[in-house]
Amino acid sequence: MKTKPFLFFLAALLLVNLTGLFDGLFLGDSALYAQISKSFVTSHNWWNIYVNGQDWLDKPHFPFWICAISMQIFGTNAFAYKLPSVLFFFLTLFYTYRLSVKLYNKDIAQFAVLILASSVHIIISNNDTRAEAMLLALVIGAVYHLFKLSHSFSVKHLLLGSLLCAAAIMTKGIFVLIIVFAAIFGHLLFKREFAKILKIKWLAVIVLTTVFVLPELYAVYSQFDMHPEKVVFGNTHVSGLKFFLWDSQFGRFFNTGPIKGHGDPFFFFHTLLWAFAPWAILGYISLFASVIAICKRKPLTEYVMLFGFVVMFAIFSVSRFQLPHYTNILLPFLAIICAQYLWNNRDKKWFFKTFRITQSLFSGVFFIVLALIIVFFRADNWLITSVIIAATTIVLVYVWRTVSPGIIRWFYASMVCTIMFLSYMNLVFYPKLLTYQSATNAGEYVNTNYPNSSVVNAFYDPLMEFCTHKRVQCLNGSFDNLKSADNNGKIIYYADQQFIDLLTSKGIKCNEIKAFDGFHITLLNKRFIYYKTRQSALERTWLIELDS
Repeated sequence: MKTKPFLFFLAALLLVNLTGLFDGLFLGDSALYAQISKSFVTSHNWWNIYVNGQDWLDKPHFPFWICAISMQIFGTNAFAYKLPSVLFFFLTLFYTYRLSVKLYNKDIAQFAVLILASSVHIIISNNDTRAEAMLLALVIGAVYHLFKLSHSFSVKHLLLGSLLCAAAIMTKGIFVLIIVFAAIFGHLLFKREFAKILKIKWLAVIVLTTVFVLPELYAVYSQFDMHPEKVVFGNTHVSGLKFFLWDSQFGRFFNTGPIKGHGDPFFFFHTLLWAFAPWAILGYISLFASVIAICKRKPLTEYVMLFGFVVMFAIFSVSRFQLPHYTNILLPFLAIICAQYLWNNRDKKWFFKTFRITQSLFSGVFFIVLALIIVFFRADNWLITSVIIAATTIVLVYVWRTVSPGIIRWFYASMVCTIMFLSYMNLVFYPKLLTYQSATNAGEYVNTNYPNSSVVNAFYDPLMEFCTHKRVQCLNGSFDNLKSADNNGKIIYYADQQFIDLLTSKGIKCNEIKAFDGFHITLLNKRFIYYKTRQSALERTWLIELDS
């Protein structure tokens, strides 16, 4: 691949990711994690995690620490919360490139970076931000440094590899080491480099990783193990250390922990079809070819990527707790597998025909989905929509007229269509979608019109709590603390219909300040998507004050 097209597409993809920084937060985990990070800043307590005033034992601290540091610098806003994830994503691309060059060559590295950066779920996750964007960089970075360490001892790679392993553990749990060491030791085993496995430096990695994880161990120990009287998951004497080291991940996989799920062994097979679009079918073909080569005892150039992907993919598939964003951690490995297979088979006629069909299929799907959104959703930002379509047409025509027929032309064309689709989502669709989040609108209204009033949520809503500048209290169904004013003046309540009905049943009168129509935008349905029936799908919430 030539350098100029690579830099052009890379710059376009980075720009698309950056546009998501200026969208708001999505209701759900993104809002919850943002509120936890904000609480570190506002409470000056960076060791204990509380949600809705209660001790919270679920996710480790590292992502919250990083986002809280960002908020210390840029303020407690959505931009500050999202920025670290985007920067970590850039680091993911850097390590993907370096590892690809180390294993293969510059051309394959460029393909791998573009494939990863244009995967649909990667872009979505960098907007609807959770911990996965950070985890990608930490895992692929750890694999890079430990792979370098496996060939020759280096203090730099020992320290950085151990530090990234520890940060990954403090992001998602100790299970991430399975990915890292499956990639490294699987490669060494199949390369029959047994002597490199039996080295004292691996013990040093384990020791240093343990040392770097000590802040997390102290945090969960001090909040839970030192306070056995606390009620967590309906029980007392809950060990934070045990939950962190076992139940948080392995307990979910074996469905023995306090948080359970219902797994489908084929869940991630069909999830990849859209999460890794438009490269999903290429990914399946590449994986299948690698497995067949191993079965036929044909040596591969490397086994790092295959074992890094397959072992964890198998564990995810047989586990009972499954979510689509779990696949993100594996996409750097799959991107490199796809890139090397595409490069090595670029001159084969059968592969060219297959690639042309698969990429035409995905590009066609992108155009159809885009057309359906424009017609039925009616985001109505016609200026940006027109610019995106015009730019896509111009670049596609340029590619078709200047690039020789073959794999590279179709790769570029697929990139153009993907960037078009993702640009529309980040610049038009998501900004319009986010306007239907009542909690965001209510929080901004309070900030503007009632900056000195106290705010109370009738029900717990982390998005409302995050968006409101003042500290928000929550009633949690209790009417004991109802009052119309306090020492600070007026009290504003954020209420739903159920709460207002309860007030009415108890003979408590309230005055409406402002009503908001909203929708749970992470659970889209046909009624909401279609602009003519959207109004009937909206649920109303209110800002109210109690009659004195």
